[in-house]
Amino acid sequence: MVTATCTDLISVPNHDETSHRTPMPATTYRDLLRTPSVPRLLGTSVVGRANQGMNGLALLLLVTQRSTYAVAGLVSAAYLAGAFVAGPIWSRLADSHGRRKVLSATAVAFALSMAGLASVPPHPGLLALFALFGGLSVPPVTASIRAVLPALVPIEQRRSVFALESTVQELIFVLGPPATAVLATIGGPRLAVAAAGILVLLGAVGFARDKNADAGRHVGEQLKGGRVLREPGIPGVIAAGFALIAAFACETVAVVALVSGRHASSSSAFTLACTSLGSLCGGLIYGSRRRHRAQLRHLLIFVATGLAVLILAPDRIVLTLLLFCWGLTIAPALSRLFERLASLAPPAATTEAFGWMGSGLTAGNALGSVIGGLLVTASGGRAALGASVVLVFAAALICEPWPALTRRSTTCADDVVVADAIS
Repeated sequence: MVTATCTDLISVPNHDETSHRTPMPATTYRDLLRTPSVPRLLGTSVVGRANQGMNGLALLLLVTQRSTYAVAGLVSAAYLAGAFVAGPIWSRLADSHGRRKVLSATAVAFALSMAGLASVPPHPGLLALFALFGGLSVPPVTASIRAVLPALVPIEQRRSVFALESTVQELIFVLGPPATAVLATIGGPRLAVAAAGILVLLGAVGFARDKNADAGRHVGEQLKGGRVLREPGIPGVIAAGFALIAAFACETVAVVALVSGRHASSSSAFTLACTSLGSLCGGLIYGSRRRHRAQLRHLLIFVATGLAVLILAPDRIVLTLLLFCWGLTIAPALSRLFERLASLAPPAATTEAFGWMGSGLTAGNALGSVIGGLLVTASGGRAALGASVVLVFAAALICEPWPALTRRSTTCADDVVVADAIS
């Protein structure tokens, strides 16, 4: 569920902390987009991640035609469970054998899986099975783009390039739901599912064909599988991403239910797109600033506060406006989350680190979909929004070490050293 292999990316291990003390040189998006390969890689990565903005709503529309939100949540969870398992595997193979080969092979497998999902009879078991196959074959486009971009720009542009990537990613969620709605109106949800597979195939292969698709790889220096999770700070960042995306998934189901009622409606896509439009604007503003004093925890608290306000929306018009305003907080929080992970990841396993993050986000998406479906079925959309608020606050609690606790542990350690010296 968000979401970077290169020496430049991690050449300053403590950059995450020092970036607040050193003024960042003036950086514009125009400079970044003039960097060779950056525009193409960004563009193809958006197309190659079309499934992220389309499959959630397409599956809701497909399953709720004959079943409940709870069943739709379980089918979505099967898809996301497959992606959770496969994410670190494909990302590690991309580090060791090259991103081009892995992206091309998985893109073909994913397109075939989506074609099967669009063709099978609408039995929950069959839909869940093909959704699982689809998840297992999701190409590691997200991990690849977040690994290669910092390898193409100077280290002082890292914050801007992550903000730009997070912002551009919002195009997936701005355009994905309306595109899904239009396709579902024209040819039904099955057409939307099949179209997502084709777009991912085109985008992932286009990404793989770029000359810098393998930029920053450290051949022959890979860590043992899962070793990256032992790096200090990385488990907390991934856990925070897990909780954050769980909240977003739960909020999506809640908003669809509030707008549509008992059966998901394609019109809810336009309401959901307002959130992504707000996030796009917030990311552009965040990435254009030279300094940021807010820590990741502060940004997540803003996200949680905005979610809490959504519960009070009296009608669809107010809800849509509030979703746009809340969206302003999303891209900055995600950008800071990915920037922190990049600063903590070993240079030889950066793609794998983002692969694990991707699996964490996928697991969060699955959990949030199930929680949202169950709460909407049992208590309505506002209860699901309340659960989303709790999840974001949990992410804020675990995303970074608490300064007071850090100082206390350091003091205790010093006291032990002094006591040992005296004795």
